Amino acid sequence: MQYPDGGDNVIVRALAALAAVISLLAAALALPSAESARTACPYQAQVITYNPRGWQPLLDSLAANQTPCAQYYVVLPPLEDKVTPRGRRLVEAVRSKGPNFHPVAEFSWKGWYGKPGSWYSKGVSFRRKMAAAGYDTRRGETWAINELPSTIRSRSDTRQRARDLIRGLYTGPPRSAPSAGAVFIVGVGQEMRNFGPYKASLRGWLRDAAFWTAITPHVAWWGQETYVSCSRVCVPQGRRPIRIAERSTATNDFTQHMAKLAYAGPPATAAARAFFDKAWTPVMTAFWRDPKGYGNNRIPLDTMMAFVSLEVYAARAWAGPRPYPDGRIGFAWNQSPLGAPPAETQQLATRLAQAIQGAYGDGGTGAKACSPEGTYTWCAPQLPGAAFNPGWKTFETW
Repeated sequence: MQYPDGGDNVIVRALAALAAVISLLAAALALPSAESARTACPYQAQVITYNPRGWQPLLDSLAANQTPCAQYYVVLPPLEDKVTPRGRRLVEAVRSKGPNFHPVAEFSWKGWYGKPGSWYSKGVSFRRKMAAAGYDTRRGETWAINELPSTIRSRSDTRQRARDLIRGLYTGPPRSAPSAGAVFIVGVGQEMRNFGPYKASLRGWLRDAAFWTAITPHVAWWGQETYVSCSRVCVPQGRRPIRIAERSTATNDFTQHMAKLAYAGPPATAAARAFFDKAWTPVMTAFWRDPKGYGNNRIPLDTMMAFVSLEVYAARAWAGPRPYPDGRIGFAWNQSPLGAPPAETQQLATRLAQAIQGAYGDGGTGAKACSPEGTYTWCAPQLPGAAFNPGWKTFETW
């Protein structure tokens, strides 16, 4: 349609101006972009589950409560021969939960100990077995060593074997893609009283700069097995109220003790500190009703649920002002607690998954590990007779 006196040009200019206004309004009202949404993640979290006795309830719960702010790494124990990784069906089962879920093949140090060949060759051989079992390192599917022996704290030959094994697992066979994995370090109990010999061995190890420098490129998660005991953090209310900060501090005094010592150390521990900055991962416990070895938490279900929420809170709160462990967090899990019906095990798995989602999900905070509203409802476990062990504070100083 034509308008006299150039009216068509006026209309065109008016429409163009209106379109520009609409564009500006749309930009102002637009939903956050994927890039800006990522900034709401407190960390790009990495959740590792160690599963010596089954994994399905926890895997299902993590999937049902997953967050795009986290990657989930599910460690699958080897077959009965202790040298062959579980594969294909289970690898696919983990993958089926979504692109953030990654199966991890467990390398058993004890299982491979008596096998012929160098430790480097054992690592390469295991990578071959992983490929045959269907693991794809290009998809973040990697390995985890369980568990480096306690002699690594004091013996140079154990450290050299560990270095060789880690390098072999990272490198793999010819033409393989390199793959950084996890290392689980055998832990000590929170009940410890005689700290002197243990602390001295850690001090010597932390000064071994050659060891820490050598493994830094090859390890993504240094999983210190620190299986917290409710009997040492679930102190009940008495004559004075027990604040969540006290229970959280008692938890972190234990779970973070080796890294704390490194950061309190002299310049000789600089290599260890740099490594921990990128790889330190506290591996705590959701292993309920264990007879021994995982915190000895034979406690009521409601107490155990509050206890795992407290552990998640403690790790998240510790990471905030410090260079470690960022979003790295691990848990040992027991699919079949002695005498517990499956419904109770599922409740515990759901609580752990929800606590992780609250702490590390979109807009996550430590307080949200304790309830979706950010109150501390879930994080006040109490156990008659529980008492703090102040000896773990010795690791705050060199």
